[in-house]
Amino acid sequence: MVVLRVAVAACLVLGACAEPTAESTTDSELSAAVRRERATLIRDAAAEMGMFNAALLGGIAISETGLAHCFSEVSFGCPGPDSPSCGGGPIIAGGADGPCVDMQGGLGMFQFDAGTYAQTVATYGPTILTVEGNTAQAVNFVETRLDMDIASVSSWGTAMSYMNNVPLVVGDPKTEEWAKFLACRYNGCCSTSATCTSRGNAYRDNAIAIYNEFGGEFWRTADRCAALPVDGVIDQRSACYMAAGDPRYWRADATGYADTSEWTNSTAAAAAKNYAQWLFVNAVPGRYRIEVYVTGGAATKAAYKVAHAGVTDTVTIDQTATDGWALLGEYDLAGTGDEHVELDDNTGTAMQKLVFDAVRITSLDGQPEPAPGDNGGCRVAGGATGSGLVLVVLVALRRRRRRPV
Repeated sequence: MVVLRVAVAACLVLGACAEPTAESTTDSELSAAVRRERATLIRDAAAEMGMFNAALLGGIAISETGLAHCFSEVSFGCPGPDSPSCGGGPIIAGGADGPCVDMQGGLGMFQFDAGTYAQTVATYGPTILTVEGNTAQAVNFVETRLDMDIASVSSWGTAMSYMNNVPLVVGDPKTEEWAKFLACRYNGCCSTSATCTSRGNAYRDNAIAIYNEFGGEFWRTADRCAALPVDGVIDQRSACYMAAGDPRYWRADATGYADTSEWTNSTAAAAAKNYAQWLFVNAVPGRYRIEVYVTGGAATKAAYKVAHAGVTDTVTIDQTATDGWALLGEYDLAGTGDEHVELDDNTGTAMQKLVFDAVRITSLDGQPEPAPGDNGGCRVAGGATGSGLVLVVLVALRRRRRRPV
């Protein structure tokens, strides 16, 4: 049994640079098996979004709740709404906003707070009560704030690249920048005071600690998609698929290829808010047929971008007129590792159901079949602390309400 002493700051986050006024200590008792399971869910939920340095998130979760997600795992806070991740029991809720009977405070490991428990669930959706949903929102929260605060970050991809390259080394300029960023944006402590520096150092040190607890091999996910699948089919939420954007706007359907698909509403915005990529990693150079599976869509101008051999072609499909496999075309792939199909939500027409499903890539050059037992190299486990492919939320457990800014 691991007992973590977690310093929980009573810091008002509504004022961007509000100073914390008190500090209390809480205990979280989790078995080694539960800690590993929790870390695995954080790691894999982040990897689906292109974030391969998930120990950074583990450091936040430890700082906020000692990695606890369920009320039964702690001796502090309040019982929140029931959660599937807690065996149907209550999620942990911050007890900073008055008596527990008032049902206010942050929910889960990353302590999301939009007012009352009901308001928080209404804001973020019921998946906020799960470990995976809480983590996905953490990725989105940090991405949004990095875009505001860090000069080199201007998109989802550059935000993921930034986080994937934080080295988790005390004293490294990028590591220290990350620590200060979290102290300000996650803890509302934006000054250079000793207290704010200590808060940032806690996020940094807890990230390093959980990385070392499970080791680099456990956290490595940057290479989870190592080659094309044997059958050439890349389904959504598989190892060679990346879903970007606010997780609130991804919905699942029990239809489509293998009876699963996802969708979001299209927009008329200039830039994409949610998009997905199907990654052609380590494809043997040659000629390929590329198809996409579509059923149940309502988007009339779904623009699939095929990045291949240094160029990008766009193929527009009317999803209302498609039921099954649709041909995107035949393309030469160079096997450079950055080739992919991308579908963005900004189709030019708002509020149409835009479906995301499987992509199938078939060699036209008679490529040899993989050896028996070869799984195509698409690992589902693993996170490097340093690098990523192309490219979770956060509030804190508090004795007063602390909202992220």
